[in-house]
Amino acid sequence: MKKLSAVKKGLAFVVVIAVICLGFTAFTRVDKATPAVLAAESEYQTDSSDAPVVYMTTEITPEALVKIYERLGFEAEGNVAVKLSTGEPPNSNYLRPELIKDLVQSVDGTIVESNTAYGGRRSTTAAHWQVIKDHGFLDIAEADILDEDGSLEIPVNAENPRITENYVGAHLTNYDTLISLAHFKGHAMAGYGGAIKNMSIGIASSEGKCWIHTGGKSKTSWAGGVQDEFLEAMGDATSSVVDLFDGKVVYINVMNRLSVDCDCSGNPSEPDMHDIGILASYDPVALDQACIDLIYEQKDGDGASLVRRIEGRNGLHTLEHAEDIGLGSRSYRLVNIDADAQAVSMSYSGGTLTVEGLTGEAALVHASYTDGKMTGIEILNAETQKVAAKAGDKFFLWESLSKLNPLCEPITVGEEPEVGNKTLIAYFSRTGENYSVGYIDIGNTARIAGYISENVDADVFEILAEEPYSDVYSETVARADEEKAADARPAFIGGVENMDQYDTVFVGYPIWHGTMPMILKTFLETYDLSGKTVIPFSTNEGSGWGSSLRDLQSLFPDSDILTGFSTRGQNAKNASADVQRWLAGLGL
Repeated sequence: MKKLSAVKKGLAFVVVIAVICLGFTAFTRVDKATPAVLAAESEYQTDSSDAPVVYMTTEITPEALVKIYERLGFEAEGNVAVKLSTGEPPNSNYLRPELIKDLVQSVDGTIVESNTAYGGRRSTTAAHWQVIKDHGFLDIAEADILDEDGSLEIPVNAENPRITENYVGAHLTNYDTLISLAHFKGHAMAGYGGAIKNMSIGIASSEGKCWIHTGGKSKTSWAGGVQDEFLEAMGDATSSVVDLFDGKVVYINVMNRLSVDCDCSGNPSEPDMHDIGILASYDPVALDQACIDLIYEQKDGDGASLVRRIEGRNGLHTLEHAEDIGLGSRSYRLVNIDADAQAVSMSYSGGTLTVEGLTGEAALVHASYTDGKMTGIEILNAETQKVAAKAGDKFFLWESLSKLNPLCEPITVGEEPEVGNKTLIAYFSRTGENYSVGYIDIGNTARIAGYISENVDADVFEILAEEPYSDVYSETVARADEEKAADARPAFIGGVENMDQYDTVFVGYPIWHGTMPMILKTFLETYDLSGKTVIPFSTNEGSGWGSSLRDLQSLFPDSDILTGFSTRGQNAKNASADVQRWLAGLGL
């Protein structure tokens, strides 16, 4: 038996699709008013389910930062380190406390940093603490300068690394979970700075920074290194930190104030391109590659200066080496979470694709195939679609034909995920003071539901009122009478996540005032049970079924309603054998 959880908040997933299929025309967005959601023209972006997911939102707000973190589904455990740049005074583009506050506080995180190796206002611990205070970080969370008490050597376990050890702040081992919160931007030496730089140079102690910059040649000076060796050492150092945390790391890049200069510059060049959004992933290589692709998408416009900076420092070599050593994948699947609120979904079952939630100009694209070859493209526009489909057909759902922003993941017929149980037991029951058996902590109808679930492989959903019914019998009677007189529809908590997967639904309830409680009508009017097998069960204190069977038949005239089970509430405790005989009679 599997207990169903409350309905998930987001029903739709969004994947930016660059190519429909092999041999079919590539589609990219051409809406220049919102270039941040253009599908990047990149060989690395894919719709393959095997590729790591990079989530994206075009909103850059405290709420969006929390939302994209929550979308990762990451469980921050123990002491949580949030690594970010505290910014070089006086005019750095560091992530402002007001932007990150909600996220840091939601994970009870500590902001962590390390001292610099190049001089400036953060090269000594005392001066760095003053910058952290001046920039407002101590107003929102605790902070920790990781190398305040020196360095810790950790091994690089990657194959064929440029460096074989890394030097991080000694305090790093005080933490159980690490969240990389990087400001994505250009960098005078690395070409660009994102997740990999934040995890390597950002976490390294002063001597570790020198070690990385020189490709493992010096711990006292960061100058004089070979460029590609420096870029490779960043990937190696990141892998050592990931290993130290046993993979308990997630990565978020904020793409705002996109200057060609890093947050380590106190007087950076002013950005000459628009803000893009926030991206997040479990894969630092995929995340940085997705950010790079979004920059390159603008290379003929206002992203040209940043592209020149990246290429002028051979910055893409960081990604090449990071993938070579197994740090991550440059291929990725981009999922735009901005469309979650649209609650658009596609589902396929029994030869039919069902699309729900389409509004406005949303377009359903049906690519059909015969013997593995595409034979046609059909574009459908409607609020709800039911489309016949055969094995191999593929469906895409876009915001509109002019804005090819996917509203949910594509579906390929024949690849539909296996569903769980085909049978559901849904019931409402009440505890507390009872008419005939005194106070009960398990409702009579709940007991019958339990006996059914012991004999039938089924999911179980208990219908719980948002406003609980009183434990006092007389108060519940009065409320039930008022609800029936008003033909009310009391709200219930949560919901059934995928009612379509169930062929058979047991529906259980007590008899109140001669029929089912009004909250049952709320539930039954929420879901369409037409065409399903419906099996009622109930408890009562002498009124039998009342009018509930007629009410059920009137709600679902096209359903197959089987013989139900009804017993007095006072007999519920001892009804197990009766339930077994009833189920056997139904052939279940």
